[in-house]
Amino acid sequence: MENTAYKPFAFIEQYTPVEGTTVYYNTKKTLATQKNDCHIGGTTGNSVELTAEANKFVSTISIADANEQAESWLKANAQAYANNSGSCLIRQTAWRGVDHSCVIEPSRLLLPFDYMIIRYKWVLGAGQDLDTFTGFVNTGTQYDKQWLGHGQGRTKLPSTTIEAKDSYIMWAGDNQETVGVESCFVNFTKMASDHASLNTIQIRMAAAWYKQIGTGNIDIEIAIYSGGEISASGNDFINTGGAIVQKLNFSKNIPSPPTWSNNIENVPHIGYITYTTHTKKAQIAITY
Repeated sequence: MENTAYKPFAFIEQYTPVEGTTVYYNTKKTLATQKNDCHIGGTTGNSVELTAEANKFVSTISIADANEQAESWLKANAQAYANNSGSCLIRQTAWRGVDHSCVIEPSRLLLPFDYMIIRYKWVLGAGQDLDTFTGFVNTGTQYDKQWLGHGQGRTKLPSTTIEAKDSYIMWAGDNQETVGVESCFVNFTKMASDHASLNTIQIRMAAAWYKQIGTGNIDIEIAIYSGGEISASGNDFINTGGAIVQKLNFSKNIPSPPTWSNNIENVPHIGYITYTTHTKKAQIAITY
């Protein structure tokens, strides 16, 4: 059944400020949401972007307050809008794991965003102590192939930075458990701002089990954000004050390497993320 709860601007109560009152208007805000009412087998909803145009919400307090109104409206209406205007698409599939179970893979195209959190996640039975390798490639900068991960001698780039907002990339630390996550924060906006000649910024991902291996199955979660601040929390990162734009999950089987090597060229390759600086969009390529 079609969701008709979407409330457009035309039906929002208009506000006329008292003459002489200082008022503030919102800046343009957007929110992408996946259509979630596709019930035909083998299909999935696409991602749909809803926009709150500038100067649609008014406040007598501040621009931030007007923006908060716009964001609240987006959150209240985005799902209904996506269900009404989105499309049901044929799902992409990929083979995962040693038992060749079929899993559903999401789109590999990302909407415009500021920064990203890459999470390598595993559950009980997959293995113990997944070591991850994440870093820049093909940028032509000094940061190419400066991998972040256990035994790499660095947790962030540039190494002199302290907070995530000042880093180009940051790793949240080593997880040696039988279940958990290892994460990297990639600040594409700052990398692009500080290296204005770059048309694209590419990230490479790889991983290997340091201790025993079970099924070897992991999930790679790609979460992208607009605004707010990022801070480390355990082996993960959290966003405060921003908006999540998209969150995608990809499956991957990580086999045990013939011998342990702390060299990315000798461990299972996961894939690449390529960010285009002028559009602020990215494309994901997972290797199977």
